[in-house]
Amino acid sequence: LVAAIALAACGGDQAGGGEKASASTNVDQLLKETFTGDKKVESATLGLTVLIDAKGAQSQGVSGPIKVKLGGPIEGLEGKTLPRFKLDLAFSGAGQNLKAGATSTGDKAFVNFNNQDYAVSDLVFKQLKAGYEEAQKRSTKEQKGKQPSLATLGIDARKWLTDPRNAGEAKVGGDDTIKVTGGVDVPKLLDDVNVALSKASSLGLQNTGQLPQKLTAEQRKQVVDAVKGLKVEIYTGKEDKILRRMVVALDLEAPKSSGSAQGAQSAAVKLDFSLTKINEDSKIVTPSKTKPFDELLAQLGSLGGLGGAGSQPDPGGSGGASQQELKNYTDCITKAGSDVKAAQDCAKLLTP
Repeated sequence: LVAAIALAACGGDQAGGGEKASASTNVDQLLKETFTGDKKVESATLGLTVLIDAKGAQSQGVSGPIKVKLGGPIEGLEGKTLPRFKLDLAFSGAGQNLKAGATSTGDKAFVNFNNQDYAVSDLVFKQLKAGYEEAQKRSTKEQKGKQPSLATLGIDARKWLTDPRNAGEAKVGGDDTIKVTGGVDVPKLLDDVNVALSKASSLGLQNTGQLPQKLTAEQRKQVVDAVKGLKVEIYTGKEDKILRRMVVALDLEAPKSSGSAQGAQSAAVKLDFSLTKINEDSKIVTPSKTKPFDELLAQLGSLGGLGGAGSQPDPGGSGGASQQELKNYTDCITKAGSDVKAAQDCAKLLTP
């Protein structure tokens, strides 16, 4: 997630900036300067809201819209070490409400679940930090010292944004921005997605091992057939041309041959991503009154839900990780020490 935020904030290899934008600035120039050019973003406050309103899903126990909200300050985005952050997550929908969060002070990490903070062990935090730093090192080497960006992944909105229009000035978190609106040519967007997938692993980005190298022809067809409407709003900084906000409105319809009569037949999806307070100082403090992280794992295991990091649902219905499995996992992490690959393999002990 942190890597994705850095990608969105940074530009590409060409020089950006230029004159202050206005309601009369050429829209192609706005898009070029927003999605290319070296942008210095050390810190920001993230805002991400996803709203899904599925129609015809009542038979699956889903009623009403589903809302996921993630936000909070992040610092050290351009550094080589794990950034500092305090991110809060809220989920509501299908009759459920959940609050969680994560904090990194640079030296320690904490997870919040239902308003209780749990301290991640120093050993596990070192493993997570080492994994992030190793990925950053590989990525920087591949890019010859430059940070990866949307441009280096091959994402160029000018290729797939249809009828783009400079919609004038707008405020985002108190900052002056220029709003750009337009539709999306889905096949051309998928071309960029395929390029990004092929480049992601070579750039050393984290957690790309499970991503496909490209979308198959059948997958592309399924996406194109399902998307009935796709509109985008882009808000770029009036002075620095840094992406401040992107709103995506998507209308989906399940193909008749997909058996959608038993599930959602259509859905309206809205994604609202923003970066505010760019390069402003924020205070990320160590939570007080924390409990050991093992207590959270045990709690989740007893609930038969999230057995632990990297675990999968038990198809046999036997619930989450047992106390013995949690102990084996902890012992494995301890034995792995600074060996990142060995520590990552420990997650298999929590997988049924």
